[in-house]
Amino acid sequence: MQRRQWLKGAGATALSFAGFQPAWARGVESAPRLLVVLLRGGMDGLAAVPPIGDATYAAIRPTIAVQNSLPLDGSFGLHPAFKHLHQLWGQQQLAVVHSTGFAYAGRSHFEGQDVMQSGMNKPYTSASGWLGRAMQVARVAGGVSLSIPMPLLLRGNPESSTKFPNWMPPLTPGVADALEALWSKDGLISPYASVIRAEAASQRQGAMNRQDFANARALPELGRLAGQEMSQAQGPRVGLIDFTHGFDTHASQGGDLGGHADQLVKIDQLVQNFQTAMGPMWSNALVVTVTEFGRTAAENGTTGTDHGVGTCCLLAGGLIGQAKVFSDWRGLNKDQLFEGRDLPPTIDVAAVYAKVIERVFEITPAAIQQQVMAHQPSAALKGLLV
Repeated sequence: MQRRQWLKGAGATALSFAGFQPAWARGVESAPRLLVVLLRGGMDGLAAVPPIGDATYAAIRPTIAVQNSLPLDGSFGLHPAFKHLHQLWGQQQLAVVHSTGFAYAGRSHFEGQDVMQSGMNKPYTSASGWLGRAMQVARVAGGVSLSIPMPLLLRGNPESSTKFPNWMPPLTPGVADALEALWSKDGLISPYASVIRAEAASQRQGAMNRQDFANARALPELGRLAGQEMSQAQGPRVGLIDFTHGFDTHASQGGDLGGHADQLVKIDQLVQNFQTAMGPMWSNALVVTVTEFGRTAAENGTTGTDHGVGTCCLLAGGLIGQAKVFSDWRGLNKDQLFEGRDLPPTIDVAAVYAKVIERVFEITPAAIQQQVMAHQPSAALKGLLV
């Protein structure tokens, strides 16, 4: 599998594509599309989807509890920032898996982010990611486009080349000529001279100025761009948007408004822009969020939350089976919390992603367990996807 690498944005956000279809492939326009959104920092599931039916919720969050949630099922609400997601709920195109998380409770960003991408129970035990392994098992044809550096989540095949449009001046033809002459007698590196020349020519055609580059970094804009690319018949089957910070809200988190709410607005706009750009392909698409852990159930002394364990997972798109909060909810009383402080991961989130892999790539559950990532299946997820 050859890989093309494309980064759109840097710093706060990055967009990656995977599974480009070769021109000779048949029926690829009907293949499901998957957009994965990495929410680094630990999204607070109790803010995104507040348990309004749990009386303990307001008591342990006296200043940051969500007050005006959008109605879901009576037990849970949706943060008011999620206006478009709430519309999708009414159209049976939004599902939530709550009280979920990985089999990791160390509360370290670095370790947790490795686990969420590798799909392994222990950090730093794999050089590949669960999505990259899934694509390899499914033998997804074509190339892969990845950000720089290559996200662990998509690693799983060693071959790669790069295509990186940015605001920096591209390589000039003169420099490309000099490299080709310099490398001409080296059999190991000489083939790369023509690759570099071609990539430089492509960059000159699509070079950005600094303002265009800054605009492209916005999370909602990346959602639109992802939809434009993935809606094409021969476009990528998989997109990855890496939201690299914004959810580590130790202080002044806010409730209906505030720092955490501002990040949720961006997620909502991302999904809306992606859906619009996908057009009819939205009916065969799925957006899924991934975060390394949740936040503490109770607010701290600086009206924020600290690193926790359980959170929620958001799924949207035409492949949703039903609008439902899938959960094995134990409540927020201290004796029901993980170590007396965190929402417990009563549903293995790896089982959620296994369901996604099974649907999008048509891999058997047994193959997923053995070759992609081990997980604890949950009967509570029945009917999640169509």
